[in-house]
Amino acid sequence: MSSVAAQVSVEDLLLRGFFHDRVVPPLNSLGLKPAVGELVAKARGVMAQAVASRYRPAVPVRSQCSQHSVPKRKHLRRVLSIPNPLHQSLLCCEIVDNWEDLVRLCGESQVSLSMPVVSKKRALESKFDRRHESVERARRSIGARYVLKADLARYYPSIYTHSIAWAIHGKAAARADGKYALFGNRLDLWMRETQDRQTGGIPIGPDSSFLLAEVLASRLDKALQDAFDHTLRGTRYIDDYNLYFPSLSDAEKALAVLHGAARQYELEINDLKTDIVQVPEPLEPSWKTELRSMELRSDDHATSIKALFDKTYELARIYPQDSVLTYTAKKILSAEIPLIDWAVCEVLLLRSALGEPGMLPWLLRIYTKFKGTKSSALQETIESLCRYHSPLYQVSEIAWSLWIARALGIRISEATARAVVNVDDDIVALVSLDMMKNGLMPNVPTAMWESHINAGSLYSDHWLLAYEAHEQGWIRPKGGSDYVGDDPNGVFQILRKHGVRFYDPTATWEGGSEVYVEEDAEEVEESDDSDVEI
Repeated sequence: MSSVAAQVSVEDLLLRGFFHDRVVPPLNSLGLKPAVGELVAKARGVMAQAVASRYRPAVPVRSQCSQHSVPKRKHLRRVLSIPNPLHQSLLCCEIVDNWEDLVRLCGESQVSLSMPVVSKKRALESKFDRRHESVERARRSIGARYVLKADLARYYPSIYTHSIAWAIHGKAAARADGKYALFGNRLDLWMRETQDRQTGGIPIGPDSSFLLAEVLASRLDKALQDAFDHTLRGTRYIDDYNLYFPSLSDAEKALAVLHGAARQYELEINDLKTDIVQVPEPLEPSWKTELRSMELRSDDHATSIKALFDKTYELARIYPQDSVLTYTAKKILSAEIPLIDWAVCEVLLLRSALGEPGMLPWLLRIYTKFKGTKSSALQETIESLCRYHSPLYQVSEIAWSLWIARALGIRISEATARAVVNVDDDIVALVSLDMMKNGLMPNVPTAMWESHINAGSLYSDHWLLAYEAHEQGWIRPKGGSDYVGDDPNGVFQILRKHGVRFYDPTATWEGGSEVYVEEDAEEVEESDDSDVEI
């Protein structure tokens, strides 16, 4: 892992810290590389002109993020955002210019495990990953009698962008700065510009949001530290606190301080997930301990596989909010399954995928590992998932189902294709159009997607589809206009000049690091398959 003091670059943030790693792998920003220099020069010119304005500095053109909904927990969703390249470049330039100050503020926390450090996988990653959290909690709890467990309610979506400047400079100083001389106010400005100038929430996905959310959370940690004479003991991972104290009164005091500090930044503590309990407390959910202890026997794989899945289904019913089925899929990925036992394993995996579609990325890894194992059962499962989730607009499940089909060369039926083309999501559209081009999906009418193929969409929440489908030649605009080449702001002309593609099945990227957005303590750790504990 790189040193905390290492300098991040704008190129890092745009190439490896732009798209979230839960989107399908062919969708990434690696293709921006040849255009970064010119795009950044364009952004810096816009920044200088905007801040020089005497009244309400703003970028000449407004933009919205392309959005993509992914499952969080049962019946709950999380919306990932992909900002427009110009406006994300503005924010990244400001971050790089003030990197040392931002890292210094994050480093003042005594409890953060998610301190951002420069990474070789993404642009930034947490200093500790989720797999080390339980060990750190145990180590830091020695001598304590009580633990305060708390987290922030809907952390990223609830961040008030002005509070970024408050966290960096103090509320009074930030409010008094009418000329944007303070870099915190400029960060607030550029963050708002990525999302149609809205102050409510920050985009989930880019590493820029991860860093600034950590800056803000570190101020809450600092308030807690200042309230106690001794070193604050415990951990915070993103917005998830486990703080240890020698007495109940100290834990109650810390909770009061945390509530007060959160209010100063327009944040709220999640009351449903806040508690003070006696130490020792379980460091991981019991279902995970139980499944980890189950071995796949080399002398009887079929029987032990069925036993593993039976126990998994039983625990999934008891813990419906947790990613129990996904955990077992990762366990299967790390195992060696003889071909003779694959048929049994496949059936059980496909049943699980219907019950917990969040495991689809791991399902693809499993099929990739066991080459030549695709079957009619897999096709039937993919079609079922697409038809079920399409009317519900649960787009991540559809996109991953389609990408599995695309990656494994599975053809989709016309009935399923007609269901999918009614889903108004850029990523679903791009995978589908690619499949149509490659003969894996029938060429059914795509009127909804065609409605976004115009100049007005280049800076809307469908900018990704408007640019990519046009440049790939998948959908032609009505009247044959070249709205990409005619972009009056010149941004998409730069991308075309350098042949930038955001969707490329030949350059797939897994993102590399764990999911760093606000995570629930019981969710499965996002680790490489080689790190799965069995």
